[in-house]
Amino acid sequence: MYVMKLILAIPAAGLLLSGTLRSLQHSDANPSSLPIAPAASTTEVKAKPKMWTEKEYLYKGESFDLHFDLPHAQYLGMVDPDGRFFYVVFPAENAVGKLTPLVTSEQFISMRSLKITTQNFKADPYIYGVMENQPVFNKSGTYRVVLGEDLHTDDESSLTIIRIQYVNTKRPSGHNTSIASL
Repeated sequence: MYVMKLILAIPAAGLLLSGTLRSLQHSDANPSSLPIAPAASTTEVKAKPKMWTEKEYLYKGESFDLHFDLPHAQYLGMVDPDGRFFYVVFPAENAVGKLTPLVTSEQFISMRSLKITTQNFKADPYIYGVMENQPVFNKSGTYRVVLGEDLHTDDESSLTIIRIQYVNTKRPSGHNTSIASL
């Protein structure tokens, strides 16, 4: 076993050293003699569309506006503090019974903002056998709002996610609701 690791380590060390020596040789060279980088690839890397809200702290009964850059993805979901997922926006043809989107994907893709009120907000809990939208904001903690073309992914780099801190009681009097108070 030790011999096998040694056999694999020798070529790896050689590659490392040859790369180090080559970079040292190029660092002393005239910049004009350095190899020219290949032209940019024809495949375009798309930046994730932005989503934001002015409120990051909410109390029971308060509302918030989600804002979006256009164009944006057609699906919107929410994850509660316990990790339960809710579909908020999805295509009209995927609505079943009383499991309906807040707005359909067809409407949503051209929207620049969406208002959500914590008091009566319900969404599709994506639970087998549950055929009616369920309340989302019913526990204090961090809620994640998720925007993407495919919300069934382990790769969060393809999603836009914002976090909202929610307190499941009425806001105490005298507390400002904005991010920055004067």
